[in-house]
Amino acid sequence: MISIQNKKQRVRRMKKTERKNILIIGFAIFAMFFGAGNLIFPPYLGLMNGKSWFLSFLCFILMDIGLSLLTLLVVTRIGRGTEGITEKLGRLPSILILSLNAICLGPLIAIPRTAATAYEFSVAPFFPSFDTKIFSLVFFLVVVLFCLRQSKVIDIIGTFFAPLILAALLFLIIKGIVSPLGAIELESAAHAAVRDGINAGYQTMDVMAAMIFSASILLTIKQKGYKDTRSQFKIISASGLLATLILFVVYGGLAYLGATVCAQFPADIDRVALLIAIVKALLGEKGMVLLGALVCAACLTPAIGLLSSSASFFEKQTKGRISYRAFVFGFAGISYVISNFGITRILALASPILNILYPVLVLLVFMGLAEKWLPNTAVYRLAAFGTIVVSTLSTVSAYLPVPVNIAALPLYEYGFQWVLPAAAFGLTGYILTKEKPARGRRIFGNIVVRT
Repeated sequence: MISIQNKKQRVRRMKKTERKNILIIGFAIFAMFFGAGNLIFPPYLGLMNGKSWFLSFLCFILMDIGLSLLTLLVVTRIGRGTEGITEKLGRLPSILILSLNAICLGPLIAIPRTAATAYEFSVAPFFPSFDTKIFSLVFFLVVVLFCLRQSKVIDIIGTFFAPLILAALLFLIIKGIVSPLGAIELESAAHAAVRDGINAGYQTMDVMAAMIFSASILLTIKQKGYKDTRSQFKIISASGLLATLILFVVYGGLAYLGATVCAQFPADIDRVALLIAIVKALLGEKGMVLLGALVCAACLTPAIGLLSSSASFFEKQTKGRISYRAFVFGFAGISYVISNFGITRILALASPILNILYPVLVLLVFMGLAEKWLPNTAVYRLAAFGTIVVSTLSTVSAYLPVPVNIAALPLYEYGFQWVLPAAAFGLTGYILTKEKPARGRRIFGNIVVRT
């Protein structure tokens, strides 16, 4: 009798611990994906689409957090880390793509951008003459301090930063709902709302972040005692759903705030200026202090997550010959130098690289989802090749003339002009892959013929 009671108590404790873990990890996922860049997209969508703001917002969140959550789930289900998604391209292409992703979202682009953005919002409006280099130094010292406790990074973000960010956002959104800034009068075609939402969600490129964040998230889950793929998938699913619900409320609220001022600002208003104007209208000049603190926290969380994850990735690639701490300090130093170039230069550097790399990663996530139906490596390699060709031509066409009319490809207006070429190349690989499993038979894709 006593043993049965003890068993029930253990089960209750385990369930309580599991709920706590899901809560912390879910909040951490929310905070890491809710960067300062994502803060400016929803209000602009609301402004542009007026009465169709909710439709546009739904498309945005589907392409942003929807794809990101799918990436986390696919990486977990495959069970071989991010390498499980790219390994069928071959060892060298796999390492190259994952390394480029880690470098771009690490010291080269994303981390420096967080510091530059934090300065522009949190310091420049109040102390315009404050030295950028000093702010960046303090910013990265704080980031490094949190990253040094590798096993606690997700817990720190989920228990400390995420609740503060969420509280500030909810305060702003509730204020805008209780005291709306204007009537939503603008009529917008459903087609335009869908297009704007898909484009904005796709442009966040959060699939790249999900690829690199997955390492830190899975490390935390394993350290909490979930060793097998099934239990890890369960925790990731529940935590990801919680993060999605939070982001749904937050992004939806911000899009609504933008819709309430659709009659007050022109369509060509700068997105940052729009956010600042909304905050000032709702909270006055003092609201800028809240916005500054919010953006600073929203920049710190992805910076901590990205630095820790990229350092973990390269420690794994070097098989521990270069330590996690060495990569943390090294990447923080590189990020510090690049952050002082300013947001404009960082984005100018980032755009071409990201526009080529991102479609390939999105493709590989969907192919990973259908892994058991795609047994041939040629399918992966040719589909990825077709995607890279089209995304490279699309990127180059923004600067130089190219011999192909990229704009004529289907789904161009949504940024998915690479889908049809990827499908065509992948199908070619599926058909032409030849194996000889038995004498007198040959396999073309999955079609067996006698010879």
